[in-house]
Order: sequence, then structure tokens, then C-alpha cells
Amino acid sequence: MSFLLDTNIISELAKPCPSAGVLQFLETSDEDRLHLSVITLAELHRGIALLDDGQRQRSLAAWLSEALPERFAGRILDVTPPVAAAWGELMAKSRRAGTNLQAMDGLLAATASAHDMVLVTRNQRDFAKLGLKLLDPWTAE
Repeated sequence: MSFLLDTNIISELAKPCPSAGVLQFLETSDEDRLHLSVITLAELHRGIALLDDGQRQRSLAAWLSEALPERFAGRILDVTPPVAAAWGELMAKSRRAGTNLQAMDGLLAATASAHDMVLVTRNQRDFAKLGLKLLDPWTAE
């Protein structure tokens, strides 16, 4: 089984004291089965751009442009026509269920769905009604 890591998983790694459950999940998982979406990269770029200029912003920008792409080389997934089709279906399903799935979360969910992956996220509530395979490493703490 392969895993798509939500942005909150990657953001957790940049914290001074990351979650033990997240670290354990990543350390015990086969690295080749861990994937990112370009959507996660976009969300991380936005978050870093919102930081005040300074050492932390520069450090995170370097991490995002160098270390992260190197670690996930060949495992960063694009938004493709099958992902776009899955996105349309999932957004409609979300609306019918009365939930307000944000576009970026919808694209992450669609990427996981189109590639038959488990979405690894803390935001279980955001994706619960979509019929996706989900995993929350924070619950392992």
C-alpha cells in the first residue's frame, strides 16, 4: 500500500518538536511508498511566503526547494486528467454530504483516490465522508 502525505504531515517535520506518532509512522514506513502532491508543495510555499523575512523563512525555503524534493524524488505527484476527474467527483460528493471541502484538500483527496493511496492526515473530519482510505498518525501517540 502506498501513502499520500497531507501537508500537515510535512509541516509537522519542520516543527522543533514533531509529533512522536508522525515520526514513528515515517520511520517505520517504506520510503518508496511515501508520496507527496504538488498541492502540498504549493501549500508549503504559501506558508513560507507568509512568514516574516528572517532566518526561519530562509531556512524553510531552502528545505522546501532542496531537501524535500530530493527526499521525494520520483514520488511527487502532479494533477493529471484522472486526478482532475476524481476531484470533480469528490467535490460533488462533499457538497451533497453537506461538507465544505476546500479546493486544495479536494485535490489532495483526488490524488489519493486516483492513485489508490491511503491519505495520511490529521484532518480526518475533512475527508471522512468521501470514502477514502485514511490514516492519522497522531492517534498512535
